[in-house]
Amino acid sequence: MFAAISPTVGTQPFNDWFTPDTVQRQPLGMTINAVDPYWGTGEFIYVKSNDVILKGSLVAWDETYTGVLLPSTTLQGFPFGVAMAPMAAGVFGWLQISGRAVYKTSATVAADANVAIAAAGVVGASATGKQLVNVRNRVSATGTITVSALTTNGNNVLLCQKGYDGFFLGMALSGTGIPASTVVAGLDPDGKRIYTGSAIGTFGDKNSTASGQVTITGTYTGYGSAIINRPFAQGAIT
Repeated sequence: MFAAISPTVGTQPFNDWFTPDTVQRQPLGMTINAVDPYWGTGEFIYVKSNDVILKGSLVAWDETYTGVLLPSTTLQGFPFGVAMAPMAAGVFGWLQISGRAVYKTSATVAADANVAIAAAGVVGASATGKQLVNVRNRVSATGTITVSALTTNGNNVLLCQKGYDGFFLGMALSGTGIPASTVVAGLDPDGKRIYTGSAIGTFGDKNSTASGQVTITGTYTGYGSAIINRPFAQGAIT
């Protein structure tokens, strides 16, 4: 018999500053709703990873709520979600299954376009039998957002006094004093500090080369964004 498991008093975090771990903190398959002033309302499902999953990877799960990268094959019919954080095999974490999601793309998928699975866990251009249903790409990899931030020479912290809404882990960064190939390596829970680096979780190798109040541009390079609604990989075509 089913028994209610939500609402609960708190959940394992799923925001960009949380690192999934090997401790199961919620019932597998539990879904919750959450809201953000920039990203809006979303729905999330709790799974255990059985794969090496990147931030923004598409992840399918089975009847045991074990998640793997969505394979790049035709006529699957699997439901999938978008990984909220990098996950190694054997750790527990959240997938987004509805709302405004940011996912990995293999190329510059056009804005306002149908999409398909292009490589394991990666979104690409539309392809027969591989279409991702209930997904329509809205922001391409060339999409940008800007913020005013205070930089300090030799430091990897960008202080955004009015907040960093719209920035996400892995987003490419540019601006005065920002070295080439810099990305958002970390985000502070205070909502104002972006940590720079060459990759998610890598700090100290992409420090600012100037001090001052500058405009920072974040580019979706390698990512796209869409409103998703319990998406699934295309099933049989008749």
